[in-house]
This record gives sequence, C-alpha cells and structure tokens, in this order.
Amino acid sequence: MDIIEAIRARHSVRQYAARELEAGTVAELEAEIGRINAESGLGIALVTGEPKAFGGLLMRTLVKFSNADNYFAIAGRRSEDLEELAGYYGERLVLYAQTLGLNTCWAMFAGKKESRRRLEDGCEPVINIAVGYGENQGVPHTNRPVEEVADLRDAPEWFARGVECAMLAPTAMNKQGFRFERDGNKVRMVTGTGKLALIDRGIVKYHFECGAGRENFAWVD
Repeated sequence: MDIIEAIRARHSVRQYAARELEAGTVAELEAEIGRINAESGLGIALVTGEPKAFGGLLMRTLVKFSNADNYFAIAGRRSEDLEELAGYYGERLVLYAQTLGLNTCWAMFAGKKESRRRLEDGCEPVINIAVGYGENQGVPHTNRPVEEVADLRDAPEWFARGVECAMLAPTAMNKQGFRFERDGNKVRMVTGTGKLALIDRGIVKYHFECGAGRENFAWVD
C-alpha cells in the first residue's frame, strides 16, 4: 500500500480488537517515530497496553471507544507552531500505520494525564491518536462541495490531486474548515484559528502535499 492508497483507505476507527500490537509492528512504528522526532523536533511517543487514556466515561459511552489500549501521544515543546506540527507529523504517522495494516483515530479529549508520564521532560501533550487492529475499517466522512474548497477551473493536475487528498483528511467534527487559493505554483491555505483548527491545518497540509507533490508548488502565507 502506497501513501495515496493509504489516504483513500484510512477512516477513523474507535473499536479495536483485544489484541497486542505485534513486536515487529511496534519496532516499525518506533523507527518511524524516531525519524519524525528527529526531523520535526517533536517528542511523539508510542504508548502500548495503557487502557486509561481512552477508558474514561466520555470516551467509552459518548465517543464509543473500546479496547483502545495503544496510542500515539503527540507532543512537543511549546512553540507558536506546535499544534500545526502535531497535526502534520501526527497524520504522517497515522498514514504510515495504515500501510502496516493498522487503524487509527484522532481524539482530542483522550486523557493526557496518562500520556504525559511517557513523554520526555519538557514536552507538552497536544493530542492522542488511538492505534490498533480495528474491529472494522470505519466509514468515509461526508465532504463539502469541492467548489467551496478550491477553484479547480483550469487548474493543473497536481493541484486537483492535492485538493482531492486534502478532502480525504480527518478534521475536527468533520468541519473541513479550509480553502486553497492558487497563484501559478504558489498555494495559500486559508483556515480558522484555535488549537483544533491549527491541528487540522497540519493534517490537511500533509494530505495536500502527498497528492500534489512537494516539487510542484510552494506554500505562501
């Protein structure tokens, strides 16, 4: 499974099999986390066999998580771009997990107290992502009309591919609160503000880059 196949196949999953992650899979995830942390300066950690973060009343009864005993603790040292970096590299990790046959779900309100114990000193927890062997493969989310997201009239193929992948990105409450504006090979992404919006911005940026190809465009503010 390549990255585009992973983008198309991946959906949020909240119910997991009561099954430990295989040792080889854990090693591959740890290696990718090491690469990401080295590249980004983040302090992401894989937490296994820990049922409390996703085991609270809200997570079990309202959000319907079950057997979510493994998760990525997305964290880093406080900076202006911490949330966006968390979204960008967290989604890179989510899609990597998908290529390994795993399922995932972003969860803003999963307990950070439990994950904090697994983090390096000075790292602040941003969000947790459940990971494991899903009882199902999830379902696609509903998309906004594409014309509300970008103007594809006379757009180059790379831009259309980027928008397609961006619209498959998970966002908080499935709001898809983003829009792309293009001037030649320069792309501007318009989003809201606030912690969730910045995490979403990073997630969607990664999806767009996977579809469009980083070599074809440059981000502008």
